[in-house]
Amino acid sequence: MTENKKKKSKDSILSASFAFLVLFPMMYLMLPTVIFLFLSMLPTLVALIIDSTSRNKFKYKWLCIGGLNFAGSLPFLFRLWFGNNTWDGAVELFLSSLSFLVIYSAALVGWLFYRCIPSIVLSFLEMTDQRRVVNLREAQAKLIAKWGEEVAGTSPIIKKTSSENNTKKP
Repeated sequence: MTENKKKKSKDSILSASFAFLVLFPMMYLMLPTVIFLFLSMLPTLVALIIDSTSRNKFKYKWLCIGGLNFAGSLPFLFRLWFGNNTWDGAVELFLSSLSFLVIYSAALVGWLFYRCIPSIVLSFLEMTDQRRVVNLREAQAKLIAKWGEEVAGTSPIIKKTSSENNTKKP
């Protein structure tokens, strides 16, 4: 047991140090992108924090908000990459009214999806279930008309008398 724990801790230290050695220089080289994405993905970060503290089993809030938040920031990220790719350019691009409005509006649409889509799906499933019940009742009525009330299962069950149960087969 202790060898497994030591191996796991050694592996986690190695993977963390490898990630630090790779990601830290990448972050430094792509600092305008990191700054822009950090500022634009703040609604996703907030949703992730809120979602991780909730007691729900399924934590999809940050995925709904994050997906649309990233989709809203992607055109401006391309503008940053192919335009003024500096720290000042990243902050200036984020603070422009159009990009700020589009990015956070996309996050708002993600929030609305998270809040509205489950109730829409639930109502759709209820309607299909109700339609299935109606179809089954119609089929049952046809069977009753063809075969009689015994098919419906509503007729009283004839109980065996105790003398029938006590008879032994030779």
